[in-house]
Amino acid sequence: MLKLSTRSRYALRAMIELARHEGRGPVLLRRVAEAQRISPKYLEQLTIPLRRAGLLRGERGPSGGYELAKPAPEITALDIVAAVEGPLDLLNCVGNATACDRTATCAARQLWVRVGEAMSGALARETLADLSESQRAASQANAVSYQI
Repeated sequence: MLKLSTRSRYALRAMIELARHEGRGPVLLRRVAEAQRISPKYLEQLTIPLRRAGLLRGERGPSGGYELAKPAPEITALDIVAAVEGPLDLLNCVGNATACDRTATCAARQLWVRVGEAMSGALARETLADLSESQRAASQANAVSYQI
């Protein structure tokens, strides 16, 4: 089974949480961790590549915290996953044609290239704004209502 790592899943969840607070100033990392049930220490480690990629901005001080470095509609799921995972090549030979002497004649490699392109394309089509809206809608749909 092909799986993305916990880094990708948690980074995406944290960024969705920050997108939900977009425009309201920095959010404390521990609040993001609580809301998404992610270890604060682990989340702290994820902020490093996200900041390096220009997706996240941190502010120190009493009113500090983290916020998106760009508007949510300009950040894709691919941006986030690539920031924490690196290149999304399924196999070494996909990203490096010299990794195997069969590269030029390997039909399986061409399949893996297409699978990788499809995966990257799907991630590139989903913006953080889209995901934040989906999260809001899902949260509302699952909210308990006591109206009669």
